[in-house]
Amino acid sequence: MSYLEIHHLTKIFQKGVKAVDDASIQIEKGMFFTFLGPSGCGKTTTLRMIAGFETPTQGTIIMDGKDITDLPPEKKQIGMMFQNYALFPHMSVEENVSYGLKIKRMKKPDITKNVQRYLAMVGLSGYEKRKITELSGGEQQRVALARSLANEPKILLLDEPLSNLDAKMRDDMRFELKKLQHELNITMIYVTHDQNEALMMSDQIAVFKKGKIQQIGTPLEIYNHPVNAFVADFIGQTNLVDVYKTEDNKVYLNQDCSLFSEGNVEDAKKVSIRNECILFSKDPTSQPNCLKAKVVNKQFNGLVSYYVIDVQGITLHVTRMNGSYEYEPDINESIYINIDPRSVVKLGG
Repeated sequence: MSYLEIHHLTKIFQKGVKAVDDASIQIEKGMFFTFLGPSGCGKTTTLRMIAGFETPTQGTIIMDGKDITDLPPEKKQIGMMFQNYALFPHMSVEENVSYGLKIKRMKKPDITKNVQRYLAMVGLSGYEKRKITELSGGEQQRVALARSLANEPKILLLDEPLSNLDAKMRDDMRFELKKLQHELNITMIYVTHDQNEALMMSDQIAVFKKGKIQQIGTPLEIYNHPVNAFVADFIGQTNLVDVYKTEDNKVYLNQDCSLFSEGNVEDAKKVSIRNECILFSKDPTSQPNCLKAKVVNKQFNGLVSYYVIDVQGITLHVTRMNGSYEYEPDINESIYINIDPRSVVKLGG
């Protein structure tokens, strides 16, 4: 039995709007699990049902073998960190972190000990007396995290907690949050629409679309083996191309352009080819998917360069690492491309 089990969870709002549609998930203890998807896909509603802030229309939520579906938030031993942090601006850092502990009627020495411990964990020792209005966005985010952890929940839910930070602060906090989760061995469920966050931080990811879970798996599984075109397109950069026809282990992208793929491709409707899996060469090679192409456009972007190429009437996008000392073609140059058959991933639609 998994630590948290969600069975056939459904939420229907007024006018029959189905925000979450028959979601079933199993999450192990100590796992960093991410709900990923575009705005309005049901990921936050699912999080709020787990927390007890929304009542499921149907379905059950089991934590550590106990049915907690209908328990109020204060009885669930689940913490939640909101997108806007929900800090009290008129209180000090210490007062914010200790707020939940006082409601629990914890003894004052224990409150002080807990506050100091978790402020130290998030790198805010010595900030106890500061007002929230005196802190930067990153520091406020750390206070909110310390407050959530100080209550020592069995599961911590985080609803897009890094969305209000600048790019560098987000990168720093991703590392700190994952490090903290590992050190405490706490189960975290993280909501985001940022695919990079999901790929970098998660042990497992559930990809949502219009209230339905499309795929659950490790970042590597979802990136390399998407179950459908939505997942392939939403996670990372890829070339989604309609299949013109199939023949044994070969897919035709049009009448002239064909590629070998690994395994049976008879029922393929589309193929996904990751941008970084297309390699350039100046001369033809003996590889199974070596095709002549022409560079249509090129854009330098620091770490990488983006190419648009034409392959026998098919437009493909290529991402290449700069500074790799490999062949770097120019616009309008005729080249050859090589694609490993394992990188030609068949999709049903």
